[in-house]
Amino acid sequence: MSERMNIASWSSVIGTWVGIGAAAFGGYTALQTYNEEVAKMEDARVVQTFSFLEMFNSSQRLQSRQLVMAAANGGEPIAGHDLWVTLDFFDALQICVERGLCDQELAVQLFQPYAAPIWNGLGDEITAGRTESDPNMGGGVEWLASLPPPTPFVAESGEAAAPEQAPAAEEISAEPEAAQ
Repeated sequence: MSERMNIASWSSVIGTWVGIGAAAFGGYTALQTYNEEVAKMEDARVVQTFSFLEMFNSSQRLQSRQLVMAAANGGEPIAGHDLWVTLDFFDALQICVERGLCDQELAVQLFQPYAAPIWNGLGDEITAGRTESDPNMGGGVEWLASLPPPTPFVAESGEAAAPEQAPAAEEISAEPEAAQ
């Protein structure tokens, strides 16, 4: 009878350890699956942000952006249509980032060099143009211009790589008209 008790108690111990091992393996597998999903979501945010860059560089937006940048740099007055096209882009980008569909760090790197001079040069005009029906007009460009500048890229060697120089506002407004 003691042999039966021994087998029963060993069987219980073995069953417990098998259960613990299965739970640990299941937890590890779930964590790996979660990490893969997070990586896929991050990749999707980057892809979405680059699709905004493609939209930003379309011929219509490029032409509007040139005119808006010229106005922001103290050039000629800006026509409403070109300003609205540009502001709508930045408003959409803000929504994309805030909903987690676009990558904020990448958006800052790609678009802040344009948003900051626009806001600095036309912020008062944009704010004055806000109405009761559109109280947040230009909020996207204001938001992006107010974010801290991107951090410099650190190479794998641990040394800070030279960050790409963002084009100066004067350079941006001097884009060749042939690109229109």
